[in-house]
Amino acid sequence: MNKAKNRKKRRAVVRFLAFSLPALIIYTLFWMAPIVMSAGISFTNWTGMTKLSESSFIGLKNYMNLFTDSILKITIRNNLVYGLIMILFVPVLAFIVAYLIENFTRKKALFRTVAYLPAILPSIVVVMLWKWMYNPSYGLVNKILEAIGLGNLGTGWLTNSDTALCAVTVTAIWKTVPTYFVLFMAGLQSVSKDLMEAAVLDGAGRMQVIKNVILPSISRITTIVYILIFIDVFRVFDLIYAMTGGGPGYYNTEMILTYGYKTTFTNSNAGYGMAITTTLILFAMVCTGIQLYFQNKRE
Repeated sequence: MNKAKNRKKRRAVVRFLAFSLPALIIYTLFWMAPIVMSAGISFTNWTGMTKLSESSFIGLKNYMNLFTDSILKITIRNNLVYGLIMILFVPVLAFIVAYLIENFTRKKALFRTVAYLPAILPSIVVVMLWKWMYNPSYGLVNKILEAIGLGNLGTGWLTNSDTALCAVTVTAIWKTVPTYFVLFMAGLQSVSKDLMEAAVLDGAGRMQVIKNVILPSISRITTIVYILIFIDVFRVFDLIYAMTGGGPGYYNTEMILTYGYKTTFTNSNAGYGMAITTTLILFAMVCTGIQLYFQNKRE
């Protein structure tokens, strides 16, 4: 009996060494190592233009500068506005799309493919498409406003400091919703049909079924969606950098990550740039951990 147990243990160790250990090493090299290196650089005055060995250790100076950086405060505000809009609209729209396709369409495969298309488009294609739509002279958005008698509301959506952030956020919503509607679609397919039929037999309307049966059944997926969106909010880079470059005006659409990139590679202040990104990573990890803790406690 003991020999059989020992053989099982040895096989488990062999499987770990054969499969899990290489994956752990790859994960460490390609994910953890850059983060640790970035954190280390954040304690130096390295410019990024010279050898790292020529830089000096300056302790927490870069992190202290975070509290007095007026531009960073603007980027935090922009990220919060962008994040609030994304968190409010993306999960709701993703659930609505998934629910409509699952319950009101016959050719589900076709509608799923069409609905998912924005998610697989390269970011540069999305940027070119929406920059054309936002064009003040011949853009589709202004043309639609003119067609319905609201031409006076037309503007240069990406060049107007009052509308640029919202315009970029709308583009992000359009590209992001399909990613999460797939998760909701999977969740809806796992909801017990017997439970929904029982609720209908008890006289529950469609909204009551959604509220009392469907949403509680997919609560874990909903939590995952919110966590992923929260992380994405602070990872936003490509759309902002390609559509507005952080402008127009005085950093009207600048995000924390784009500012950290510019600080590192444009302003040649890699130490401070790494302090910005390291702080952002730690903040996202802490907030995600808190979300998971309260979700598990509630369940």
